[in-house]
Amino acid sequence: MNWYREAERELAEVAAAVQSQRLLHMDRLEALATDLVSSLNQNDELIVEALSGPAGSPLITNLINVGVLGTKIGIGLGYYGQELNRLSLAGLVHDIGLFAVPKSLITKAGRLTRDERTLIEQHPELGYQVIHRIGPEYHWLAQLIRQAHERFNGQGYPNRLKGRQISEMAQILGVVDVFDALVSERPYRRRLLPHEAVKELLVAERSTFPREVLKALVEQFSVYPLGTTVRLTSGEVGTVARVNSRYPLRPVVKINEEVGSEGLGARQVDLSLTPLVSVIEALNPPVVGRVTFSDVPPKAEVSPASTVASDHFTSLLESLDAIASAIQGVVETRIAVPQEVEVSTVEPGGVSLASKQAQEGGDLTFRKEIVGLFALEACEWLAQIQTALKKLGAGAEGSVRSKLYGFILNGVTNLAKSASTVQLSRDLLLRQIADTLNKSIHEKGNK
Repeated sequence: MNWYREAERELAEVAAAVQSQRLLHMDRLEALATDLVSSLNQNDELIVEALSGPAGSPLITNLINVGVLGTKIGIGLGYYGQELNRLSLAGLVHDIGLFAVPKSLITKAGRLTRDERTLIEQHPELGYQVIHRIGPEYHWLAQLIRQAHERFNGQGYPNRLKGRQISEMAQILGVVDVFDALVSERPYRRRLLPHEAVKELLVAERSTFPREVLKALVEQFSVYPLGTTVRLTSGEVGTVARVNSRYPLRPVVKINEEVGSEGLGARQVDLSLTPLVSVIEALNPPVVGRVTFSDVPPKAEVSPASTVASDHFTSLLESLDAIASAIQGVVETRIAVPQEVEVSTVEPGGVSLASKQAQEGGDLTFRKEIVGLFALEACEWLAQIQTALKKLGAGAEGSVRSKLYGFILNGVTNLAKSASTVQLSRDLLLRQIADTLNKSIHEKGNK
């Protein structure tokens, strides 16, 4: 069975039921959600299909894509069992209230009036009512639909909820809904490539969604998702064959076989292991068929755990802003933008240097956001190093002392890996670490 085509047929029935005010057949939708979870636990083929810009009704395609992408993020955040099935189901019906809105408004090409916008923004409440009247066993789902367009900064609708007033599941649905809109064709703009959409989310929408959800999106899809055609700094062109969740800028790339290579097969390059080679640009979005999938489930990178860990991540990140700032300082040292550029200065080809500066400034902000998302990892290693140093200073001896030296070496090594996550200079990061540790030791010695 082609799950994506089956989902299109089932959700077309859902649209017809909402428009004629009939009750939905939730058993079929639940089976669809269960099959989706099972498929994603096997491989990421549906992720590639969702990101490839499939043809069809935009509303129905969006429901399917949010179901697929939201489930993938849920897996990354540790959702499993009934909780993951619920998230999958919620994604598939998150915007069904739009089917109760006049079609002329949904398909209107021009700018909406204030009254029309107000009517559109009622669709979460309309969707809530559709699901709520099915029965008490689906009231949890009705609440998620009502919250799917609320935003962390309080700028969403319909009730202007903010922060932790919004459930994490609703935040997941919200971020992938925006992401899918950005990578989908619209009458008024071209579709963005996935890495452009990630950049838009991290730079322009960073206060709209909680950082742990944005981090999960980057980890699960990578900056360059499966099936994306990329060009490397080596000049080679290839297809992203596997995502490195710990290194979102450094996927595994299958180098395309060159004409005249006398039968040499395509080879794979793991960019997390090749610090001198990286992606220089994305050429084409994901396309179904570029990546071959097996039915063997991939080895899980995270064990099933309570999503309370997400709140733990947030509190730790907020309490360790100083370390994150130090790491971001390395980025600024590496890619500082010139401050004084005459507006009238133009490069050959008619490109204003001021425009180029603005672009570089946007890239700097994007890079700093990537660093911020992975700052917690660096903070934890720094904390371990400092704890080990403290124990050494207290006079640890023998095997304990050897183990502490091992912890310090392991911590520095992993911090260096964090540098490669954002393509930083390992020497710069280590120098920053050394300065931080020396300052810490000096302060403790004066106490």
